[in-house]
Amino acid sequence: MKSRRDALILDDIAFAVKASQCFELLRLKPGSRHADEFAGLLAEARGLARPRAAFKVTTVQTHGDDCVDIDGVRFTSRIMRINFENVPVVFPFIATCGHELDTWSETLTGTLHLFWADTIRMLALGAAMSALEEHLRQRVPSSKLSTMNPGSLEDWPLQQQAELFDLLGSAPDAIGVRLKENHVMIPLKSATGIQFVTEEKFLNCRLCPRENCQGRRAPYDVTLYETKYNNPGR
Repeated sequence: MKSRRDALILDDIAFAVKASQCFELLRLKPGSRHADEFAGLLAEARGLARPRAAFKVTTVQTHGDDCVDIDGVRFTSRIMRINFENVPVVFPFIATCGHELDTWSETLTGTLHLFWADTIRMLALGAAMSALEEHLRQRVPSSKLSTMNPGSLEDWPLQQQAELFDLLGSAPDAIGVRLKENHVMIPLKSATGIQFVTEEKFLNCRLCPRENCQGRRAPYDVTLYETKYNNPGR
């Protein structure tokens, strides 16, 4: 196996979300008792939060109908194989809210405070992802960054999270993320995937038929898989 490049660690990511930016999301009325409670909780979290991210610049080789080798690690996904057909370089990544917020949230009690803490951790993960994407946009000529995430589609199952951790080497440990036997990450508010540059924006949602998904960013395209990814001529 050829030697791998080290991942670049982003561990100086600001988490500067203001309480007023969250009131609409959490349906809190400014000036109310609950709004003031949340503001206090958020201020406490901001003092502790250390969102982090890491990524690698890696080369791609495609094999057969449904295999992709990335820096010596094999992934099985026909959608990935087609997406990476003319993409020589990709960016495997990992991002997290940080274990500090996980430890902090374990000290809280009460359904409302635990719900707020969950939201705060999600916002911290968002800060890590934003910092990662901004860093990548400084490196690539196109703004059309697309992402594939293990477990988002049946074609690339969550079980391949293990291969992605292998590909990332010491990066998960460096930012405080570990993988459980069921392929779930700790901290839970962490994300992995592979970003790549393409002229045609790829969104997992367009291939996912799941109904009533709160995270949906694009409508399901019932014909997309058959026309682009299940074409025998490809």
